[in-house]
Amino acid sequence: MTFSLRLSADLLLALSSRAMDSRRGAPILVLSPDTDFQTVTASSSRVNHQEGTECSDSDSLVSRNRSPILWVSGPEPLDYPEVARFTNALAASGRSVFLETSGAALKRRIHEFKPSPRLHFTVRFDAFDPSLDPRDTHAGVFRTGIEALRMARLAGFFTCAHMVASSSAAAHQLENLHAELTKLDVDGFLITGTERSPELEKTVSQLRRRLLSWRWSVLSRMVESVTLPAGARDSRQTDRKPIAESQAESFEEGAEAG
Repeated sequence: MTFSLRLSADLLLALSSRAMDSRRGAPILVLSPDTDFQTVTASSSRVNHQEGTECSDSDSLVSRNRSPILWVSGPEPLDYPEVARFTNALAASGRSVFLETSGAALKRRIHEFKPSPRLHFTVRFDAFDPSLDPRDTHAGVFRTGIEALRMARLAGFFTCAHMVASSSAAAHQLENLHAELTKLDVDGFLITGTERSPELEKTVSQLRRRLLSWRWSVLSRMVESVTLPAGARDSRQTDRKPIAESQAESFEEGAEAG
C-alpha cells in the first residue's frame, strides 16, 4: 500500500488540528453534492475583472475551512455534472481529496478528471464475500467496483478501496474482500463501520490492526468520525446515505481508459 509524503503531511496536520482543537476547522472536511456542489458551481463563472482571471469556485469554499483532507461523497457524486471540475480544482488547491464513488459512472466520466498526487479515486465496497455464489445480488456491484479501480489505475490515478463493515457482516467477509482487492495493487484501504455499537467497533478495530498500515488505520478512524453521526447507535438511526448501487451494464461497452 502507498501512503505518499504529501498525504502523510496532511494526515499529521489533521491530527495536530484535532489535538489542539484549533480554529483551523475540522480535520477532514466532508463535502456533499446535495449542498456544496450546487452552491459552489452556481458561481462558477465569476471573473475577477481587476486581474482579468476567473475565480475558482472551489477556492472560495475551501478557503473558509483549512482542513488538509477533503472527503467528497454522497448518494453518488459522479451523477453531478460539475463534480469533475469541482474535484480538479480542489486537488489543485493543495489539499488531499478523496472522491468516494460506487464506480458505476466512472467509465463515462473519468476523462473529465486530471490525475493528481492529491486525488484518490475511492471506491466503496459494502461487506461482500467474493467467494460466495457469483449469482448473488451483490456480485454485480462488486465486479463494477473492481473494474472502476482497474480503470482508474490504468488512467494514472491514485486509488483507494473503502470497505464498509456492518453488524450483519462477519469479519472473514471483510478479510476475503481485502484479499481480493489487494490483487489490484490499490494504493490504500480504508475500513469504517456503518453504526456505533461496541460489537461492531471491536470488529472494525481488529480488522484495521490486521489488514491496514497504521497510517491508513488512523485515516480510517478519522473518516469514520466525520461521516458517521456521533449520536448514531444503530444503522436505523444513521443519516448517512449509501453510495448508489452500481449498474453492471456501465462497463459492458467501450475501450478501457488509459
